[in-house]
Amino acid sequence: MPWELPTTDPELLALAKGYPYEHPGSSYLYRDGAASPLSEADGARFDGRTPVIAHGSNRSPAQLRRKFDYLAGDDSEIPVTRAWLCDHDVVYSAHITRYGAIAANLQHAPGVRVELFVTWLDAVQLERMHATEFGSETYVYGHLTGVVLDLEHGPVPSLNRASVYLSKRGCLTDHHQDHSPQAIGLAAVPAEGRPYRSLAQGEVLAYVQDRFGGDEHLDDHILETVRNNDRRQELVAAMTATAVPPAAPHFEEEPL
Repeated sequence: MPWELPTTDPELLALAKGYPYEHPGSSYLYRDGAASPLSEADGARFDGRTPVIAHGSNRSPAQLRRKFDYLAGDDSEIPVTRAWLCDHDVVYSAHITRYGAIAANLQHAPGVRVELFVTWLDAVQLERMHATEFGSETYVYGHLTGVVLDLEHGPVPSLNRASVYLSKRGCLTDHHQDHSPQAIGLAAVPAEGRPYRSLAQGEVLAYVQDRFGGDEHLDDHILETVRNNDRRQELVAAMTATAVPPAAPHFEEEPL
């Protein structure tokens, strides 16, 4: 079951515009809704957990709190490690979330090295994460294999296999470019060697409205996409029809 949305306009607008939300600048331990620094001494906390790449909002303690606030104490603990993935980038997905944001997608990008976070989930937490990610039928779950994922902290210095959720809708296309259409990077996610432009969430929301939406005020447009599912699906269909196809040659889907 997805987490509940706020009810007031200011809260909804902050949720949409704030994506992918603030996070500590380094690895941390999530527990009872708060984040504390994670150190090498916390190695045992990783035992029996699945490493799941967080390339969008799941890197943020605020988003984890929305999804896991029903857990408390030891059951709520999630180690979250900063990491760097080679030959991939974090770009905008060709869809609008039910809370009005343009979400992230992970895309194969030779020569790019991108900063990610990895959430280490136990079996109960992974089941809950599945429930929050699959509600819109936008994402598939599986594993990146044969990759280079360097960890800031964790049980090993690097991983060559990690789980991830990927958008089936492809990547939002940047038609402001003179050359062939390309993806758009998330300005909030640092990357080395990114060959296309990056936009902040507010900028990409304005771009989507300008290209696919009407001429109303941006805030009114955002609220309409949240409260009118038919309108949101119309916009998503238009975004998907012109999307950069998903590229994930290292991805193996796990049927659930």
